[in-house]
Amino acid sequence: MKQQKPRFPGQVGDTKVQVIEEKFSNFGTYVWYKGNGKPFTDGNGSVLSIEGMKDDKARIKELSDAAAYYGEPEGRAMFFPNTHKISDEQYSEQMDRLKQGYIPSENDLGALIAAKKTQAEYGNEE
Repeated sequence: MKQQKPRFPGQVGDTKVQVIEEKFSNFGTYVWYKGNGKPFTDGNGSVLSIEGMKDDKARIKELSDAAAYYGEPEGRAMFFPNTHKISDEQYSEQMDRLKQGYIPSENDLGALIAAKKTQAEYGNEE
């Protein structure tokens, strides 16, 4: 008997996708950390940050200039690979997806890989 392939919500037809897991990426987000080691925020949880490539001196300078403009010249930029900024609307959509039991971001390859491994190990709910 042929084993039936798992179907994912919203899947159209039989898709053939190869996922390449990347341990490290040169693209990510720089976050400004104050001299006391804490992230520089606006008081509402939003951090001073900028997207860019690893070791991009121009982007780091833009971030440090912005930090100085807002009164925190002492500190450093810390790089977080494989991350990107999202808008408030995207955040709201991701929270709605999470509440419905879906992976919050459809672009989160790490979560998709983990879900696939979990499904392979424990099976489907159906």
